[in-house]
Amino acid sequence: MGGTVESFLKLAGNVTVEWVVIAIAAIVFLIKVYQAVKTYFSDKAISEKEKDSRIQQVIDQAERYPEWHQQSIDIQRQFTEAINDLRAGQEKQNARLEKMEKEGQQRELNKIRDRILQSYRYYTSAEKNPMKSWSAMEADAFWRIFGDYEDLGGDGYVHSDVQPAMTSLAVVQMDDTERLCELMHSRK
Repeated sequence: MGGTVESFLKLAGNVTVEWVVIAIAAIVFLIKVYQAVKTYFSDKAISEKEKDSRIQQVIDQAERYPEWHQQSIDIQRQFTEAINDLRAGQEKQNARLEKMEKEGQQRELNKIRDRILQSYRYYTSAEKNPMKSWSAMEADAFWRIFGDYEDLGGDGYVHSDVQPAMTSLAVVQMDDTERLCELMHSRK
C-alpha cells in the first residue's frame, strides 16, 4: 500500500490546482460536446426517419394511383349510366304525360263538340225553335263554348256547317222582354 501512495504522489506531484481545473473544464466541455453531437444526430435520425416515412407514403400513394384512377373511371361510368337511366325514365314519363294530356284534351274537345251539336240541333230545329232565334245570353254562352272548342284545336264540319247556321239565328236582346217571352213560349 505504501508503494501505491508513493506512485500516486510521484505521478500527481507535478499536478497543480490550475491543471486540475483545466482538466475538469476540458472533461465537462467534452461531455457537453458529446451530448450536443448525440442530440443533433438523434434529432437528425428522427427527422430522416420521418422524411423517409413521408416519402414512402407518397410512393405508396403513387403506386395506388392506377387503382384510384380506375375507380374514378368506374364511378364516372356508373354516374353516367344512372344519369342516362334517369333521362330515359324522364323522357318516358314526359311521353306518357303528353299522351295523357292529348287524350284529356281530345276528351274535352269531344264533350264540347257534343254540346255544340246539341245546341245546333236544338236552335236550328224548326220544330223545337220555330222562331229560329235565341236570346243574347244563349248566344253568348254558345259562342264562348265555341271559342273553347277552337282553343282546343277543333275544326272541320263544326266550322263549315254549324257555325254558319248558328250565325244566321236571330238574337233577341235581354231587355226585349216581349220578344223573349214569345221566344220561350214558341219552343218545345
